[in-house]
Amino acid sequence: MKVVHDYGREHHGLLSPETGVKPDESDSTYTARISKIVAQEDFAQLEKIAQQNRTEKGRVIGGMWKIVSFYDATGMPVFVGEPTDADYAVQTARVKKWMAKYPGSVAARLSLAFLYLSYASLARGTGFADSVSDTQWDLFHTRTAEAKAILLEASGLKEKDPFWYHAMQLVALNEGWDKAHARELLDQAVAFEPTYYHFYREYARYLMPQWYGQPGDVEAFAAEVSNQVPEPNGSILYFQIVSSLACYCEEAVHQLPQASYSVLRQGYENLKRLYGTSNRTANRFAFMAVTFRDRASAREAFNTIATMDADVWFTEQMFDSSRDWAKQN
Repeated sequence: MKVVHDYGREHHGLLSPETGVKPDESDSTYTARISKIVAQEDFAQLEKIAQQNRTEKGRVIGGMWKIVSFYDATGMPVFVGEPTDADYAVQTARVKKWMAKYPGSVAARLSLAFLYLSYASLARGTGFADSVSDTQWDLFHTRTAEAKAILLEASGLKEKDPFWYHAMQLVALNEGWDKAHARELLDQAVAFEPTYYHFYREYARYLMPQWYGQPGDVEAFAAEVSNQVPEPNGSILYFQIVSSLACYCEEAVHQLPQASYSVLRQGYENLKRLYGTSNRTANRFAFMAVTFRDRASAREAFNTIATMDADVWFTEQMFDSSRDWAKQN
């Protein structure tokens, strides 16, 4: 925790002013562009973009920070179907070449740390904990430890990046930090960059019952922190946190109805006004509107959805039946 406290010691985070200009690039378009630059091994361009992201704090359509999309591209291999060990080996080799050319680059190290974290998730798989073999767990913990070691090394570099805290939150989730230390990590991250909402979403994931929380923790956390933030960012933050529950799953059935739908709807409207609507955001709000039986809002959200988000709806049947209900007069 000393490293967590020391990382942002000389950095004083400020609320980012609203520019009034909506983003004009989607997350998928942006990540594809960055992935192409990685494949071309244009490391000078990657350094330039990473620096711009830290100073300009840009967003893609829907409000996601470009910093997150950048590391999604550099910290994940390009693959067809399901990623393989060979895909990760290719991407790891490229990022290590980047590090060799720019030994003081925080972006290169954070990309490598995120690679190991995503590689750890590949080893574990998506099944319940009791379905994961000892070999899978060993790989999961080994790769998480490699990511953590890289983050600790990166903490000594002159350049500082909010994604350092984001990646450390993923380490905390994988290692099962206790609640006091996980919350302390969040508080330090928010002090570093107050409007980086991804910190809150990662902590909300930590609070889910399938991880280390109890039913109701996510909603209580969303109300606590969003009430401390002035509008329009307060309701947007509430929406961003609670939308982590927007999925056709047991948690959503029992927990989502306990949230404040009026604040969720206001947050979604503010998000659209400032940053436009991404396909994922529209899917999440459509799910919430259906859950709260708001047919008119659900219809409007479905009209903006380009493709079904499987992480939200799980099956095409659920998506189709919900959309059909929304279209009824």
